[in-house]
Amino acid sequence: MAIDSIVTRRFRRHALYAAMISVIGVLAGYKGILPVFRSHLMDYLDIGDSGFGLLLSVGFLPGLASGLLGGQLIDRWGPRRVIRICLVGISCGMLIVTFAGQRFQAFLLATAISGIFTAPLFIAISAYLSKLFPRNQRQAISLNLASSSIGGMMFPFVAEGLLSLAEKSGTIRFAHVLHLPFFIVGMLLLSLSFIYRPNTATPVHTLPDAPNKAGPRWSWRDFLLPRRAFLLAMLITMHGTSDTILYFWMARFLESASFPEQPIKPGVVLSGFALAYLVARGLLALLPGHVARRALMMVPGLLGGGILIFGILTRSYLLTSAGYVLGAFCWSCEYPALISSLLRHDQRRFGAALAISGMMTALAIFTGMNAMGLLIDHIGEPNMWKAMLLPVLGFPLVGVGGGIWLLLFDKPRKSQPGSTG
Repeated sequence: MAIDSIVTRRFRRHALYAAMISVIGVLAGYKGILPVFRSHLMDYLDIGDSGFGLLLSVGFLPGLASGLLGGQLIDRWGPRRVIRICLVGISCGMLIVTFAGQRFQAFLLATAISGIFTAPLFIAISAYLSKLFPRNQRQAISLNLASSSIGGMMFPFVAEGLLSLAEKSGTIRFAHVLHLPFFIVGMLLLSLSFIYRPNTATPVHTLPDAPNKAGPRWSWRDFLLPRRAFLLAMLITMHGTSDTILYFWMARFLESASFPEQPIKPGVVLSGFALAYLVARGLLALLPGHVARRALMMVPGLLGGGILIFGILTRSYLLTSAGYVLGAFCWSCEYPALISSLLRHDQRRFGAALAISGMMTALAIFTGMNAMGLLIDHIGEPNMWKAMLLPVLGFPLVGVGGGIWLLLFDKPRKSQPGSTG
């Protein structure tokens, strides 16, 4: 009974630690509120769509290198120390926004600094949760993904509430609702960073932080992937790029002159998008791994992309919004299927494939975000719907690519004609 009591107390303590780090991860993503401010932020900073695209994308390039470095530092120092450093860095970025005023260059600096520390932070959080629950690592990482969806649902509502407050109040201006929350969240994260100090004096109460044991020496040859892994990495990159560009530009699109009326706030649509992700991936987690394994490589992208393309072509605000939420419910199942296929067929190269995919995704997002801004500036707001079709096409292309990958590398076995695959 005493042993059971100790185990129960330890599990409860670790569950509290997991909940705390998940909340911290949500707060660290507060900068994701900027796309929801859309034209209000553009007017405030006196920038066009090209500047807006640069602001939202500038953090991806420094995050490209820091993500790789963060993985090495986690192995060397353990996740807690990396989490602390990243929280301090993200806090600095938020405090720069607080005192940036209307200086666009200061916002760019803050976004770049935040990008440096965001990528390793979420890698460290995943590693930290895995150490908290070594026997339930998949569930722990799923908790991390779910917490990011919670932030995606919450921040658009917060943004719309702040905008309404600024519009209805005679004393509160947009500058107040933009800068003050960044100060509050930044100071809160800075305070929480002190929780993750190394504490070897009291090992019973120390959060799991053991560095990983040294493995085989790393080599650049690890990045030489076989064709099947490289193609999956390309598909993962295409999915991530399309998803990110759409999310960052969707609020701006819904508020643009492409639609004469906006019966629903763009922030509500983005919250629906995050809810669709949370529900779809939650349902997917309940399915056995072999159920519809092959279908999930093709159908979600083709179906979800087709739904949103139809919605945009109708030029209807409501159908476009519904198409975005319903399409996200479909294509959100695509990424886990690609990851699981990569792990199933190339477990030894799994880390290298994700690293390469991460680098390609960061470069593609930076390029795509800025290209979208330049294109929208060129064609004008009334024709913005044409530009928005471009990232949506990525999802059907991933579905087609998944079918090609299955034909080349995962043909069904003749001995199992009744397999559900």
